[in-house]
Amino acid sequence: MRNAHTAVLFCGLFLSSIGLAAVQQARPAGGNRVQTDLNRAADAILALKSTRFSLNREGTPAFLDEKNGITFTTADCIYAAPDRVSCNVKVSLKNGTIVQLTRVWVPEGTFQSNPLTRQFAKMPPDTNFNGSVLFARTGIPQILRTGVQNAQTVGTERIQNRDTIHLKGEVSGEKLGPLMGSALKADANYAVNLWIDEKTANAVQLHVAESATNGWLIELAGTNEPVDIPTPQPPPAAPPKP
Repeated sequence: MRNAHTAVLFCGLFLSSIGLAAVQQARPAGGNRVQTDLNRAADAILALKSTRFSLNREGTPAFLDEKNGITFTTADCIYAAPDRVSCNVKVSLKNGTIVQLTRVWVPEGTFQSNPLTRQFAKMPPDTNFNGSVLFARTGIPQILRTGVQNAQTVGTERIQNRDTIHLKGEVSGEKLGPLMGSALKADANYAVNLWIDEKTANAVQLHVAESATNGWLIELAGTNEPVDIPTPQPPPAAPPKP
């Protein structure tokens, strides 16, 4: 497996002196290179117009609605910049029944479809998970810029038919909690692995380990494809009875 340093040297054999200088400026040698790649990934997220992404819960199912005992393990989502996300989620009800619903986060609020009627209703503010926060300036980008401790480059890997740089580090529960919607300990650090496209720095995979068995895997694809996430329209309220 090639590491990032070997890749830079290999590319240097084929680049002009001007091109090589540009590469070195973009990804400086030494410890700064890791943070440079994290910053590139943060910039790429903020530049996204749209993306498809999946959420996969490892271990104990996560709560989508803790009050009503609704949990989930997978969700297929789309994001439209700057603040619209729609997720199709397979959920398990308190009685064990598996159903699919759609949850939408837009500036007007959070909406969720009824699994039976497919009609949307506005939900209370999300406390367990908010899809749009992941891509906000104060979400993943801010963590990549300032919140990764002991960051290091693992190497280069082929993920989803793309050449990626694999980075890893630790992030505090205080910073991760608002994004992952999990009961993380604010004063504890959690292992985070990130794979970014070697050329574009677009995030390809993000993994957060909560424990030896629990964690999250976020996979991204379909960058900047046309998407439309309209604000759901709940059915009109029934007229009052005479």
